[in-house]
Amino acid sequence: MYYNEGYPSDISPLMPQGTNSTFFTQCCGTAICDNEANCPSCKRPVVGHDAPAGHKRFMIRWANATRFWERK
Repeated sequence: MYYNEGYPSDISPLMPQGTNSTFFTQCCGTAICDNEANCPSCKRPVVGHDAPAGHKRFMIRWANATRFWERK
C-alpha cells in the first residue's frame, strides 16, 4: 500500500458492532499503545504522534478509528 511521505499513518477503522478496541496501524497492521508515537514495526509516525502520551493521544486515535461511525 502506498503512503504519502510526511503524513502520519492512520489507525485501522473499528466497527461499532465489534468487541475489540485495540488500535492497529494501517501501515503495518501492528497493535499500538497510547504511549507509542510511532509504529512499532516500521517506525513511521502514527496519527496522534505529536500529542502528549496518555488520554489526549488516545482520544485522537479513537476519533480516527471511529471516523466512519454514524453518530447522532
